[in-house]
Amino acid sequence: KEYEIVIASHGPVSSCCLRWSTTMIQLDRIMNYTIQSEGICPIKAVVFQTQSGNRLCSDPNNRWAKRAMKKVNEKTKALLKVEQNEQGSASDNKPAVSTTPKKEPLKKGRTRKKVQRKRSRAVKSTKQR
Repeated sequence: KEYEIVIASHGPVSSCCLRWSTTMIQLDRIMNYTIQSEGICPIKAVVFQTQSGNRLCSDPNNRWAKRAMKKVNEKTKALLKVEQNEQGSASDNKPAVSTTPKKEPLKKGRTRKKVQRKRSRAVKSTKQR
């Protein structure tokens, strides 16, 4: 496998792609990407971040690079949708229902300790959820 050489520089950009790689890795191994614009760096490139932490510099006009960016965008949208659904279901406008057990009057004698133990276990188990 051939990975692009990346050089470090001082300033706002930590590293630049000097040339494009022709390597095409499996799309499911790409975690995210950034667009490198010309200016500080010598070329415009798409910098893909792989699961293993490697960076791959590609031509932004390349068909494979466009397909890879589309796949990452779809994966990101799907994850955001799942997170929003989870947050939405947790904050739906449902009437508030108390999950704390209702206190019953304590009984005298040995049974009083049993009731207290049961109550403390119930409180612990609801806190752990």
